[in-house]
Parts: sequence; C-alpha cells; structure tokens
Amino acid sequence: MKTNQKLIGIIGLGYVGLPLAIAFSQKRKVIGFDINEERISELKKGKDRTLEVSRKELQDSKNNLTFSSREIDLDSVNIFIVTVPT
Repeated sequence: MKTNQKLIGIIGLGYVGLPLAIAFSQKRKVIGFDINEERISELKKGKDRTLEVSRKELQDSKNNLTFSSREIDLDSVNIFIVTVPT
C-alpha cells in the first residue's frame, strides 16, 4: 500500500512552534521555518536557547525534521501551521 504523506511546515520556531514541530515529526516529515537565521543555525546544531525542547528531543527528531530560513524550502509543504506572535 502506497501512502501519500503530506509535508507539514511549521512557521515560527519559538516556544509554541518548536515543540509542535518536534511532536509532529514523531509521525510525519516536517520543515521548521523561521526568519531568524541564527536560530536556525543553533537548532541545526542541536541547541534550543529557549529551553523548550532538550538536545535529545532535537537529536531524536532529525530524521523527520529539517530547519530552514529559506522561503523556497517551503515550496513542497502541503500543510502550513503558523505559530508567530500576534
């Protein structure tokens, strides 16, 4: 049976977006997007300065979760979840 799994994009990787991206990545492919390039760089290195998720959680999610600050990387996303300040 072939599955047609949708790609999820989480926009904004703060105290709501990052834990949500980690949670979804347990079952689906996820792109975590943030305009802050320094934040993306830290997350790629396994560091969350907000302390919302642990280094282990970041490590465990690396197969299904990618981080980016490039808008073009969102082109293949099917489902967008926006978690930015209102």
